[in-house]
Amino acid sequence: MKITQLLKRLNCLLLCLGMSYTYAQSVLTQQQKWEQKIQRYERLDAQNPPPKKVILFVGSSTIENWKTLKEDFVGQAVLNRGVSGTKTVDLHTYRERLILPYDAKQIFIYEGDNDIGLRWSTDRIVEQFAALFREIRKMKPHAEIIYISIKPSPRRLKDKMQIEEVNAKIKQFMEQQSHTGYADVYTRMLDANGDLIPAYYREDGLHLTTEGYHIWKDVISKFIK
Repeated sequence: MKITQLLKRLNCLLLCLGMSYTYAQSVLTQQQKWEQKIQRYERLDAQNPPPKKVILFVGSSTIENWKTLKEDFVGQAVLNRGVSGTKTVDLHTYRERLILPYDAKQIFIYEGDNDIGLRWSTDRIVEQFAALFREIRKMKPHAEIIYISIKPSPRRLKDKMQIEEVNAKIKQFMEQQSHTGYADVYTRMLDANGDLIPAYYREDGLHLTTEGYHIWKDVISKFIK
């Protein structure tokens, strides 16, 4: 009987270790993907250095997937350095590679979507954004920093109240800082009744269609200088 119990405990331990190893692998894989993307950006910069006074867009997949960014803002020196899957804390971690190298006159930030998806608290998200903002301000004291509000989406429908709360708190924080802006895409992506507009979203219920990016273009164009 004791041997049987020992074997059961050993199997349980091995199962737990296996789960931990699988989780570690998944995290490592995501970090490896980020590293590959950032190294690609670095190669592009080496081959074709970005101009001075760029308008820098950073953040998660909604930024990276904005493939028409240059066409949407023709005549402006826009630069897309989005990295899918990142959270606010990740942009903070990679700030010296995704933000520091560029002579940016404006920096548009879209983070918080994945933070919400991971069920992080409102206070934690806002605190991490405040920390990111302070570091960017140190690195780029003359750049205007614009926060793009967390968008509504079918996949985050259950989180609607928290998204609104995070957006409101970050907006308040930005209003207390100098040389900043708050681009409210959230409100513009809802209809007159406050409901989502399906045409703005891909089948995954999270990422944007061409129509969705048209709304973003309209909102953000009012901030472009």
